Amino acid sequence: MTDNADEFFTPKHKRLARIASMANIFAWVILIFYIMQILLQVYQLVQSQGFQETVDMFLRQPGSILNLYQLLRYLFILLQGLVYWIILKGVSVGLSMILETDLNYKEKYQGE
Repeated sequence: MTDNADEFFTPKHKRLARIASMANIFAWVILIFYIMQILLQVYQLVQSQGFQETVDMFLRQPGSILNLYQLLRYLFILLQGLVYWIILKGVSVGLSMILETDLNYKEKYQGE
């Protein structure tokens, strides 16, 4: 490995590492956003009907179309968030692997 780490870790490597870390952070932000969206919708449902009425509705008619529709809507929102999270995490891990592979090959060829 060279004595000067700045020569070894070029601006392109720094940019790639920065994009990978931003994708990782943004993945968590997106997942939290979608979970908060579900919680907000549940809160609005409880606010519009009252807490006890909402609990009674779910206990009285657990298989009703309205409850099933709401449950599917919440699951769809969560699934959307998970898909975006997986995509962004994949981008982050992929870019990190590319960066590490390039640095390993650069180290190997500079050592010879």
